[in-house]
Amino acid sequence: MKRTKVCTMLGISQPILQAGLPWISNPELVAAVSNAGGLGILHPTAGIEPGGDVIANMQANIRRVQRITHNPFGVALYLPHPQIQEIIAAGVQEGMKIAITYGGSPALYTGMLKEHDNIVMHQVVTVRHARGAEAQGVDIVIAEGFEGGGLRGPDKVSTMVLVPQIAGSVTIPVVASGGIVDSRGYVSALALGAQGIQMGSRFAASAECISHQNYKEAIVAAIDSGTTIVGGDRWPTRVLRNGMALKMKESGLLGEGDDLEAWEAELGMAQVRVAMMDGDLNAGIAYTGAGAGLISEILTVPEIFKELVDGAQSLTRSLV
Repeated sequence: MKRTKVCTMLGISQPILQAGLPWISNPELVAAVSNAGGLGILHPTAGIEPGGDVIANMQANIRRVQRITHNPFGVALYLPHPQIQEIIAAGVQEGMKIAITYGGSPALYTGMLKEHDNIVMHQVVTVRHARGAEAQGVDIVIAEGFEGGGLRGPDKVSTMVLVPQIAGSVTIPVVASGGIVDSRGYVSALALGAQGIQMGSRFAASAECISHQNYKEAIVAAIDSGTTIVGGDRWPTRVLRNGMALKMKESGLLGEGDDLEAWEAELGMAQVRVAMMDGDLNAGIAYTGAGAGLISEILTVPEIFKELVDGAQSLTRSLV
């Protein structure tokens, strides 16, 4: 597989990104992905104790990653976070050079990040958002299809349809995300016009990830219908089909509110921790992509990369 522009821009040998997963994008996972030739992405909340200082936690994690890999890695930045300015400032102070922004407008902090020599990637779910991100100076857009885990776009556009439309609408590189877990998805994404892929659930079920063993085994046990959408049409959120998910209304949030605050209370970080970190799949929500049905075992990061790279090369040769 040839190097793409994403590889050149990020300084990596394989255009494979690990999604910045809340709570579980721990330094060891991030470093393992970067050492394998991809881009590991740290989340500020990785491994933090409930009520802990997110800024101090992120700083310690960045330093830990820097000690165990000399390769590039990124930091995921949730733009609506009440401390986002302080998080960005702390990341820059610790040497952050690749920022992945999501959940808000790229107009807010892209300029600040680029002033500090950061490459900025922004996650989008529509062509309009991709064009807007490009206009705001974003370097790479991550096109997230509806198959991905967590909060999805209300338009519910699939990865297969979204990626080529975005790739044909912007001049900056596009990374495909959503339902990609193996070499078949990797090759398909490149054929659709992407210059890289981002995977979440595949790395969540890796040996290096600190996600709970119960969550990892639930991903492996999932079938094609192993995920479901909760949160209704306004806040569609893809989660593992577990006890909590089956109790929730799929027509909307359970509470009286129907805004971001209501979504955070019922489907946000606290509920995710219960399942993904503590392993209680009956009491918590577990963000999981629809590709979980294709994950059959818990692998190490080097094993995942071997399947992706070797499998992609084999598939490409067979298509010629």
